[in-house]
Amino acid sequence: MSKDKHTEITHLMQSIGETFSRLDFDAWLALFTTPRTIISKGNVFSSTSAEETRNKMMPVFDSLHQRGFAHTRLDKCHIKLLGDTNAMASTVWTRLDGNGDVIETLGATYTLVLADGAWKVAVVMSHRADVMAIPDQSQDS
Repeated sequence: MSKDKHTEITHLMQSIGETFSRLDFDAWLALFTTPRTIISKGNVFSSTSAEETRNKMMPVFDSLHQRGFAHTRLDKCHIKLLGDTNAMASTVWTRLDGNGDVIETLGATYTLVLADGAWKVAVVMSHRADVMAIPDQSQDS
């Protein structure tokens, strides 16, 4: 059973990367719960409003677009199941431009919930890429 959950969570992380790579805000936001919390650079943002979240995140999307952003690559994904409906994922992402050159590499740790049969992000916190909140545990339960 835990292998299935790990597969589902890995798929969620891949979907986050795919939607972010397209800079498709609406598809990206659909992977989050309502309410959602985003923690970045010491700032905490929580909202139930898609429009408030759009206003907060669009400058990030616009900045990446201006820097030639083309793709996000998931480099690491460590998953910790905390129960039947709760989990955490600690990740490292590399953002690349159209030539495949690195724009930036960052870490992100996600608090996940299983609701209505689908894993969603309740909280995401960005951090340094050299710090993993969850150690490598190939198939932890």
